[in-house]
Amino acid sequence: MIYMVTIYDIAKYSGYSISTVSKALNNYKDVNEETRRRILDAAEELGYIPNSNAKSLSTKKTMTIGVVFEEKTGLGITHPFFSKVLNEFKKCVEEKGYDLLFMSDQLGKNPKLSYYEHCLLKGVDGVIILCSDITTENIKRLFDSDIPSVIIDNDTSKTNCVYTDNYKYLFLATKYLIEKGHTRIAHIAGSIASFVGKERLRGYKDALKHHGIAVRDDYILRGHNYSIIQGYNRGLDIIKMEDKPTAVIAASDTLAFGMMKALEEHGYKVPEDISVIGYDDSEIALYTQPPLTTIQQNTERIAKEAAKLLVAQMQKPTKVYQKKEIDAKLIERQTVRSLL
Repeated sequence: MIYMVTIYDIAKYSGYSISTVSKALNNYKDVNEETRRRILDAAEELGYIPNSNAKSLSTKKTMTIGVVFEEKTGLGITHPFFSKVLNEFKKCVEEKGYDLLFMSDQLGKNPKLSYYEHCLLKGVDGVIILCSDITTENIKRLFDSDIPSVIIDNDTSKTNCVYTDNYKYLFLATKYLIEKGHTRIAHIAGSIASFVGKERLRGYKDALKHHGIAVRDDYILRGHNYSIIQGYNRGLDIIKMEDKPTAVIAASDTLAFGMMKALEEHGYKVPEDISVIGYDDSEIALYTQPPLTTIQQNTERIAKEAAKLLVAQMQKPTKVYQKKEIDAKLIERQTVRSLL
């Protein structure tokens, strides 16, 4: 079997980092000539052959877009919102001739690649970021690079952003319940370490305050992520309360689904005993019993705007970034009852 020399081998042999080796092999200008020469010499000595994914010598383009995602908060590609956005995004960029490539910071055990290094290794032309925490060094390194990028449902001045105003629509959902006569309103907050979680929690609190209703700490149920099991466990917490809320706003449909399952198993009815509002309007929301009232995000438009911004930046690189806010709306179904 013929052994193919890899970028890892060159890094180990030359003593330079994977990032520096990748830059040298891809002719990045921020590698000095002495370093570049040593790395190229090492590559030649080892018999390195660029793979078929290497950038075209004439265009320096691979026509690939990296997908950076995160699963630990339940906001990665398995989440209904992000999966719908990614599917629509894929359709948009494929029309322009681009393929998607999933990026990871777990590629290889020694050494561990950062997202940035993985992008260099694979030679992607740009990245779409589906990530809840943009304060990590891993993500910040990507923002600080010259790799074109766009981030979904987050707000930063470091790259292009396409998002829905999470604060605004949690305020709206809370106001809707208050107008139905509810004053004991709980919130399943999901991950408040995320930008999305923080903004939705802030919208909930401010809506209560605006209408003269005290914010109760026991009515704010913090989850570690946005998964169904977290919603189920928070539903169990609600069941144990002596002074139960008459309504609950979940920070995602998946949290709402889990909570509704817990309530059902313990003999509580939605909306007769507890009203419920979700967030995202995932496909299953229409088929729950009863169908879920929720905030609907326009995933198709979010994806199209993200594709438009990223393709434009890949074709004409710039450090002037754009923010696109996409409207959402409340979808009234059958999980909220009026107390008036």
